[in-house]
Order: sequence, then C-alpha cells, then structure tokens
Amino acid sequence: MKSTGGHHPPPTVSTQPLSLRWNFSWIAAGNAVEMGCQWGLLVVLAHLGNLEMIGTVVLAFAICAPVYALACLGLRSALVSDARREYQFGDYLALRLVTSTLALAAIVALALTGGYQTETVLIILAAGLGELLKSISDIFHALLQQRERMDRIGVSLMLRGPLVLVLLGLGVYLTENILWAMLAFPLAAAFTLFCYDLPAGSRILRTAPAGNRGASVEPRARDAGLKPRWHFPTLLRLAWLTLPLGGVLMLITLTASLPRYAVSYYLGNRALGLFVSIYYLAMVGNKVVTAIGQSAGPRLAKYHAAGNTVAYVRLLGKLLGVTVGLGALLVATVALAGGPILGLLYDADFAPYQSLAVWLMLAGAMMHLTIPLGMAIEATRRFKTHMILRAVGVLVLLALLPQLIPTYNLQGAAVAMLIAFACTFAGCLGVVVWSVRDSRPSATEAEHSAPQQPARGRVPPPRWKRGAARERLKTP
Repeated sequence: MKSTGGHHPPPTVSTQPLSLRWNFSWIAAGNAVEMGCQWGLLVVLAHLGNLEMIGTVVLAFAICAPVYALACLGLRSALVSDARREYQFGDYLALRLVTSTLALAAIVALALTGGYQTETVLIILAAGLGELLKSISDIFHALLQQRERMDRIGVSLMLRGPLVLVLLGLGVYLTENILWAMLAFPLAAAFTLFCYDLPAGSRILRTAPAGNRGASVEPRARDAGLKPRWHFPTLLRLAWLTLPLGGVLMLITLTASLPRYAVSYYLGNRALGLFVSIYYLAMVGNKVVTAIGQSAGPRLAKYHAAGNTVAYVRLLGKLLGVTVGLGALLVATVALAGGPILGLLYDADFAPYQSLAVWLMLAGAMMHLTIPLGMAIEATRRFKTHMILRAVGVLVLLALLPQLIPTYNLQGAAVAMLIAFACTFAGCLGVVVWSVRDSRPSATEAEHSAPQQPARGRVPPPRWKRGAARERLKTP
C-alpha cells in the first residue's frame, strides 16, 4: 500500500495506560522473577563457588547500595507523582545522570581507600558500574510507571534478572573466578538499558502524556524529551525538591541494615545468617506490596492533583486492605506451621525458631503497611514530611537495638523492628488523615463556590421586563 503523504500520528494502541489489575499483574510477575534470580545467584555461588565468593559479592553490593540510595534522590517517586508535569522528562534524566556519576565516583573513592585487596576493589567497581546503568534504567521505569505501563517494566525485570543469573553462572563455571563472573552484572544492565528500556521510553515520549486527551505535541518537542535537558537552574530546583526523597531512600536502607549490623556486632555472623534467612520470608510479601503500590502510585497522584479526595481515599483503602490481608495470612501461616516450613526451606536447625519467625513476620507485616502510606504521602508531594517520619523509625531502632538484643537476643531485634515500624506507620497514617481533611473545602468555601440558585417558587423576570421595571421606578 502506497503512502498518501502527510504527517501520520504515531500509533497509540501500545502506549495507552493499562488497568490497575494488569499493571499489578505485570509488575508482580517482574518482581517475582527478579527475586527468584537473586535467590538463584546465592544458590549458584554456593554450588559452583564458595562462601568467600558469596561474602565478597555481598560486601560489594553493601558498599554500593546506600550510596546509590542517596544519589537517586527519589527521582522515580517525584516523576511518578508529577501529575501536573511541572518538570520535563529531560530534567529528571539529566539530574539522574549527574547524581549517578557522582555516586560512582564516591564508590571508587571508598573502594580505593578501604584497604581492600585489588580483586575486591575491582569487584566493587563492577558492582558500582552495574548500579549506575541500573539507575538510568530506573528513571525510564519511572516514566513508564507514570504513564501506567507496568508491563514494560515487568518485561525489563524479566530480561535483566535471568541474564545476570545465566552470565554469572557461566562466568563462575568457566573461570572459577568471581571477578570475571561479576562482569555479568554491568553487561546485563547495559543490554537491558540500551536494547529495551531506552526504546520503550522513546515510544512513550512520542505520544501525548496520559491524561492529556487531545493534546497536540509537536514531533520535535516529543523527540527532545528523550534527551537530557541541561538547564542548571531547573536541575538545582529539582534536586532541592527531591533531596528529601533521597533521604527517605537512605533512611529506608538504614532501617533494613541497622538490625543486621547490630545482630552481627552483638551475636556474630552465624546469628546474622539465621536472622536474615528467616526474615527473607517476610520479604516475599514486601515484593507483592511494593508491586501493588507501584501500580497504584500514579493513580493516587492523579486523584490528589485533581482534588478527587473520594477516589484517593477509596484507592488507598483498598491498598491497605490488601496489605493487611497479606500480612495476616503470612503471620498465621508461620504461627501454625512455621517450624516445618523453616525446616523444609533451609535446614532442621531452623525448626526451633518458630517463635522468632512469628515476631519477624509481625515486624514485616507492619513494615508492609508503611509502603502504601508512604506512597500516598509522596502522591501529595510532602517529601520532607515523609523523610522526617522515616527518620523517626531509624531513631527508634538506634535507641532500642542496643537495649533489647543483649537481653533478648534475636527476638529482641525483631521486637525493636516491630516497634520502629509501628511508629512509622502511626506517623504516616496521621499525615494522610490530616492531608485528606486539609484538602476538603470548608463550609464557607463551599458556600461561596456553589452557584447561586434562585429561591424556589420565585422565577426571575426576563431581562426586558427588568429593564422596563427600572424605567418605571425612574418615572416620578
């Protein structure tokens, strides 16, 4: 068929927002595959390598994680909740490139000044390079999440996770050297970024933004959106806006890491292995809740930006209901059959720790509740408030862990986590309730904003009769 000439609008069938159910299904599947591959990495290293390899890899990612958590500045949450399009995608992309590069420089400095062996330094640098590429993919995932196309994110996770697993397994099998095997991480991250995430972001940017029906976007302006926009006053304003979100991510990382540091310090690494292995069961629920929150986050932001408080509260209520049900199921399952489950998954030595598992599942269930509430706060753009609430949880852990672990061992760590997450949950719930009440118009505002209706039974006369009446009044 010959072209008839003229400008043809790009196809929009593959870029339309998906339903909440389909978005959740895709991101849940992607998170499940990624989580399974992360577990598979430990299995591969345990069978093809040794415990020293596992320790080196864990050390490398432990050094990189908090640095990138701060450097990411929460740009993903800011982009997803930017329902009014206050900033262009090029602004977010440019700032992410700057902060990720600074993070890699910081990791290089830490690796070179940390007194590590040469091989360990190179492994840390490989992990840092992979995290840089992964952080760039993350900003494209934020764009896809904002446009409610979680299927593209799910496919990206399904590509990167198995690719890392296969390449790392081949590297260990062929070379018996963890350094060459660790190159699988940046290679897989680069392949996923350039071959899938970047083209998917380009297709999304060539269409009108979701929610702007009928908006005409010039092709040149759309294509320019894929490029970094180096307008430094704008980048500084965006960095200042999202700095609290970077603090939030940093504090969330500390909340997960502080109990592990304390257990290792007071009880040793064997107890830490036991503690983390049991708590891993709660992390399964964390992936599910995070997938639900990521699917609903853009819609929460749109509802709040539009002033649709009823829809905002209804959606948040559904998220909390699902989260409560999942947490109750997890706690009940471990309370009834925790011993056999632990013995089946790990070893018979884990079976006596059923009571510890129940406490850890309670802490995990409370932690799950903070996820949708935190996303609801970010949907209102109250980033500094969210950072303060997360800081309260960290302070509670710092106060309780040194008191409870020496007295109650691992169960003391679980109780400290439960109390800290409960404090964060209470604070987040209070902020959300206050935000909802603050967004409702007062009675005086509603009275002034309501259209004035004529009194019942008194129909105003036509304009020509009102003019005639005024003339009669002027006549003496």
